[in-house]
Amino acid sequence: MVPVSLASAAVRISAVGLVLTVGCSDTAGAKADGGASDGGIDGSAAFESGALVRVAVVPPARTYLRLAPLGVVTPADPKQSNEWDLAFEGYDVFTNSGPSGSGSGAAFGPLEVADYPGDAIPDIPFTNPDKSGGAFLDWYDYDGAGNHVLWSRFHVVGVKDGTRSFKVQVLGYYGERDGTGVPALYSIRYAEVTERGPKDTVLVSELDGTAGGPAGGPTAKSACIDFGTGERTMLAPTEAATSSAWHICFRRNAILVNGELGGPRGVLAADLDAAETATETLEAVKARTADSEKARFDRVEIARFSGPNFRGDRVVTAFDGLWLVPNASPPAPVQTTWVVVAADGKTRHKVAFTGFEGATAATPGTIDVRSKPAR
Repeated sequence: MVPVSLASAAVRISAVGLVLTVGCSDTAGAKADGGASDGGIDGSAAFESGALVRVAVVPPARTYLRLAPLGVVTPADPKQSNEWDLAFEGYDVFTNSGPSGSGSGAAFGPLEVADYPGDAIPDIPFTNPDKSGGAFLDWYDYDGAGNHVLWSRFHVVGVKDGTRSFKVQVLGYYGERDGTGVPALYSIRYAEVTERGPKDTVLVSELDGTAGGPAGGPTAKSACIDFGTGERTMLAPTEAATSSAWHICFRRNAILVNGELGGPRGVLAADLDAAETATETLEAVKARTADSEKARFDRVEIARFSGPNFRGDRVVTAFDGLWLVPNASPPAPVQTTWVVVAADGKTRHKVAFTGFEGATAATPGTIDVRSKPAR
C-alpha cells in the first residue's frame, strides 16, 4: 500500500458489535433509584446528580427520549423531527442522526463513572453520529500521526448471496493517478467458495470509491462490484439503495453490503477475523502486506460460512456492544458515563444507564436513565 496524505478520515476507536445474546429472565433486579443491576459496576453514588427518567422499552416499537427537559416523547414523524435525542428499540440505542433521524446528534463513550459528577465535558477526541455499516465497518486501522493513513487489517470477509458464497480481502486503499497517490482507489482479492473448495482468486484494482473527493456531494457516484460476474458499476447512494447489480460498494472509507439497510439484494456478510480487532495494534496492522496475508485468505473454506453473524448493513451507533455488561444473565447496563450531543448538534449532556427492570432476551424492560447538561 502506498501511504498518502488524507485530509480527513472517519475514525472509530470504540469496538462495535452486535447485540449480545443473553438468556431469558423475567426481571433484572434493577433498583428504581438508579442502583446497579446484578453484573453491573456499582456507580450509584456517582450518579445521584441530574434528572432521572424511567424509559419503558416494548418491542417492536421504538421509544424516544428528549434530554432537555428530560422525558419520553412521541414525535409525529421521528425521521423528520428534532424533538428527540435518544431512541431505544430492544437492546439498540440510537442518536438523532444519520440513518436514524434528521438531527445532528452523536455520542461518545463509554467513559469512567468518575466523569459523571460535575458539569464539565471530559476530554474526548470526537463524537460518533449513527451510520450504516456492517461486516466491513472495521476493515481498516487509522494512523492519525503525521500523514493520516488508513491501513487495511487484511481481515477476510465472508459474503453470502443466496446459495453462493464468496470471500474477499481488502489489499489497499490507495491508488495512483497521473503519478499522484489517491485515496479510495481500492484493491481487493476475492474468490467464490464452494463445498468442493475455493475457486480461482480474482484480483481487482482501482475500484473507484473517491465519490468526487472532499467536494463530492451525495449524488456523486462510486464503484460497486458483483462477485458473480465481476462487473463494476458506478452508482450514487440513492441508486445503490435500489439496485441488485452489486454485492459490495466502495464510498470513500466505507464499504457497503447489498442487504438490509445497504440494498435490496439480500446479501449477508461477516468479518471472519472480527475476534482479532480488539487486540490488534496499529504496528502489527502496518506490518501486514498482501503477500504476508495471502495464507489467511487461502485457508478460508466453506465451513466458515455459518453462524448468526452474517447479515446485511444496519444502523451502527456509538453504543453498539458497549453499553451492556457482556454475557450478563439477566442483562444489565454497564454503569459508565456517555456524552450525548442533542439533535440540535450543539447541546451536550452526560448520560448514564443505571439499571434495568423486567429485562428479557428481547428487551431491557424499563431503563433508568440519568442525564444532565454539560459544558
